[in-house]
Amino acid sequence: MSKGSGSSEPKKKWWQESLSEQLVDSRAILPREGHERIKILAEQIGERVPILLGKFVMASLSMFDRGKADLEMPPKSETGFDMARRSATTVLLDSDVFEICSAIVSSRFPEDTGAARMRQAAMVVTVATEIAAGRKPTATSLAQITGNQASSLVMLSSLLEDRGILRKVQTAGVGVGRSAKVFEIRPDAVDAINAAHLAQTGASIIRADMAAR
Repeated sequence: MSKGSGSSEPKKKWWQESLSEQLVDSRAILPREGHERIKILAEQIGERVPILLGKFVMASLSMFDRGKADLEMPPKSETGFDMARRSATTVLLDSDVFEICSAIVSSRFPEDTGAARMRQAAMVVTVATEIAAGRKPTATSLAQITGNQASSLVMLSSLLEDRGILRKVQTAGVGVGRSAKVFEIRPDAVDAINAAHLAQTGASIIRADMAAR
């Protein structure tokens, strides 16, 4: 057995099992700081880095299509390595969902536990993924996806709405001949949750991934 082949086999198997007809293996080049931050977030919400990156890209594309994200496109002559040398903030601004989830898991609202923060971040990622796929996420649809009770997701979404992360919009055409309250991620979610945190705890949110550096 060649050196390193033992650790590469499980990884190769995971890739083969994860890819399907609708999924494509893409590569992303990130600044080192961005890579460390995405690893921390992936561990916190229990997600694989490649899958989480894919969700961020799709959510960002959806926001761009809907005019909710102003993506800074690099000059045509700029290579991937040039992008990596630029400020990490410039790259990560393309992924508002990443910033929101980082704020959630770094917050310390008195009534929250670590598990509660992970559930909140997971809901934001799921809502963003559904929007990116062109669907209209509701409490009922998310309950079906996650195998949860709709009432539990209503309670969770109400908490995120109170903190300014989500909003519910009454939307027609969600089902055949009916309307429903569709979840949207507020564009000012990071500022809103920080303001709520400051009002309740007397302190701003200290990002865990930045404090660990």
